[in-house]
Amino acid sequence: MQAFCRYAPSLGGLEGTPEEAWGTLPYSWKQRNEPTVFFGLYDLRDYLALGAHKGKKWVLWCGSDLRHLRSGFIANDGKLKWLSLLFRGKFTRLVHSVLKTAEHWVENETEKEALESLGIKVTGVCPSFIGNIHQFKITYTPKKNPAVYLSASEGRQEEYGFPVVERIARWTPSVRFHLYGANWKTKHKNVQVHGRVPKDQMNQEISKMQCGLRLNEFDGFSEILAKAVLMGQYAIGKVPHPYIPSYENDMELIMQLDALSYRPEPNAKARTWYLKNLNQYPWCSRA
Repeated sequence: MQAFCRYAPSLGGLEGTPEEAWGTLPYSWKQRNEPTVFFGLYDLRDYLALGAHKGKKWVLWCGSDLRHLRSGFIANDGKLKWLSLLFRGKFTRLVHSVLKTAEHWVENETEKEALESLGIKVTGVCPSFIGNIHQFKITYTPKKNPAVYLSASEGRQEEYGFPVVERIARWTPSVRFHLYGANWKTKHKNVQVHGRVPKDQMNQEISKMQCGLRLNEFDGFSEILAKAVLMGQYAIGKVPHPYIPSYENDMELIMQLDALSYRPEPNAKARTWYLKNLNQYPWCSRA
């Protein structure tokens, strides 16, 4: 079965494209009767497209789009933001009727619980990686002073955990934190701010590090975690995922970071599991 993919306009750039990762084809109005995955539902445009589609449809939730749904946020956070404020609560029945015409997929159990709490049945839980899985080889080398990386979009540093790093860095002097994607002022010598760099440069730099860190309180399966486990590194996330430890508070996070100094071998179990389980979707025609 050849499927199409509608990529939500609000989604930022990812490691690759759905065409490359899943084997889907780009979606347009002409494919409204064809089997299609709706990748992200962020605002009114996405819900209108989903409702107008007549063929088989799946939704893959990305994380922040589900958070928007829970808060009644149905319009773009820009010129159309007034729609959310004006019609808050009035679109609930309509939105749910549209959502119930599709099969829903999420990337972790936290998202599943959140979506089902809204009365929307979840068909499957599966992590995704929109990139070339086989491009990322094992590069893990243990270090006494492990390097840890995380990334944020400009303006979203707090959501992505930059303040957490600033708070705990003094308590983990042996760990070197590398912050990508956004500006940040730090007081700590073991925190290095890279800002926004080309994707290839970031991939080259993090391939020499030991841990990918994802500190979002609510999240899908991020590329930071995916790349870390594929390179045989150790990943840590606030949201639980298989073979990736999570934490409840700063002390638990500090203990997990300190333990990185005693990881002599690549994280083979996590890598093997994700190689088998990434992108295992019914619309996917590419392994």
